[in-house]
Amino acid sequence: MGLGLLVLARATVTLRDGRLITKGEALTELLALGAPADVVRGIRDRRYSDPEAIGRLRRIRRAMRARAFVRRRIKRVLAKPGD
Repeated sequence: MGLGLLVLARATVTLRDGRLITKGEALTELLALGAPADVVRGIRDRRYSDPEAIGRLRRIRRAMRARAFVRRRIKRVLAKPGD
């Protein structure tokens, strides 16, 4: 799910501003878009440090929240102005 979140943030900036951003910059953009902070922190940890191990149930809950966020944001990104 981390990849989907990064793609969403990068596509949002590209469509909005006409510029490309790095995956690292996408993490900051995700927070600005309202992504759950712990989900973004988990992506950052997996990319740039040694992440803490989490249990299966916590991983499933995190994935469900990330998926719900991506669904909502995709609708906003693809909506026509005025919709």
